[in-house]
Amino acid sequence: MTKTTLTLLALLLSVTAAASAFAFGTRMTDTWSYYHFDGNAFTPGPADEGSVSVAVRKNVRPAFLTSSQSSLELNTLPDGTGVIAGICYLQSSGGKLGNSSSFRAYSRVPILISSGGKHFVTAETDDRGYFVAVLPAGIYSIGSGPFAAEVVVQRGITKLVPLRVGKRMVD
Repeated sequence: MTKTTLTLLALLLSVTAAASAFAFGTRMTDTWSYYHFDGNAFTPGPADEGSVSVAVRKNVRPAFLTSSQSSLELNTLPDGTGVIAGICYLQSSGGKLGNSSSFRAYSRVPILISSGGKHFVTAETDDRGYFVAVLPAGIYSIGSGPFAAEVVVQRGITKLVPLRVGKRMVD
């Protein structure tokens, strides 16, 4: 073989290897990750049957599922945006003696989202207390008063936020 043929063959082999590595790397991020709310925080893994799981995927709007058999739709995020998804809840505790993971979700509650001290948008919780807001990348305050949380939204990423609106002490 000539020197030119060997050079072209080496170049072709390098391009093929690089394309394969890139394809393998992107395929790994194209999977759904599942989380569930345990009463305190979002925990990796699907929820028990009948409870809500949150399915997240890079550059895709998250989905709230109540069954492992639910189908997932690929609702791609607009360029430059990320997602805040969460639950609005009231924590119940076992009095002064310990912590409990029981909670009461708040449905149909308006969630104020502000940026730079100015109201940006309002999201509303669904019947199970969950909410979603697709926002441009940036820093946002969610909620109001002592029950507000500051969240950084990154492009293509879903940030899960448990928004506690109070604590009920039961003895």
